[in-house]
Amino acid sequence: MTANDTRRNAIPESTTDRTASRRRVLAASAAIGVATVGGSPFVSAAAAHEEDDEHENGGDENPQPPEAVPNEFESDVDILNFARTLEFLEATFYQRGIENIGDDGLTQHFEGWGPIQDRVADRIRVVRNHEVTHAEVLGSTVEALGGEPVPSPEFDFGTAVEDPAEFIATGALLEDVGVSAYAGAAPSIENPDIVPPALSIHSVEARHASFLRELNTEIGFPTAFDEPRSRSEVLELASGFIVE
Repeated sequence: MTANDTRRNAIPESTTDRTASRRRVLAASAAIGVATVGGSPFVSAAAAHEEDDEHENGGDENPQPPEAVPNEFESDVDILNFARTLEFLEATFYQRGIENIGDDGLTQHFEGWGPIQDRVADRIRVVRNHEVTHAEVLGSTVEALGGEPVPSPEFDFGTAVEDPAEFIATGALLEDVGVSAYAGAAPSIENPDIVPPALSIHSVEARHASFLRELNTEIGFPTAFDEPRSRSEVLELASGFIVE
């Protein structure tokens, strides 16, 4: 991915723009395999409970680790800029959600959840701060390798950063995509010095995914093995949130 690939121009938001954005969000959600409930991207409740029951009882009898996905990267700099773009996406998503929904909105959404009700907004801020730090460190690493860090694209998340339930469901979706992206890209890294920091980011992203899934009333660790996604698969999903 080059700087030109990810550089986008912001567009004025009109009713037409918001409708188009909404469609992009729902298209990305559908591609990942979630259902739409009331126009919002949510995992089907029945399917989620059925899946959770299956995994809590041991899941598949003979789970198999996944195979590596094809290498679609030109260099380590390409991989790092790919990851940086995803970190920008996540950081921007959480920042806008926090700004639009606010602490009170998140607290009310989790009313009756016990201690998490008063802590969820602060926890989301921690996740946001992690994503910001990841993007910065990835950019510094690109520069250290003699490359040019990609700038942040322009993003449009529609109502996913306005409605608390949709915000949490979409956050879980984005974190799952991020985890699969790191898992798919890591085997293509050529410089062994990059592997430890890349894996340390991947494990933190997995923690984020587990937390957001639990907030979305899903099991945070549904399978024994995570499936990696290729660069093209990830970008196809992420494009639903990138303004073109």
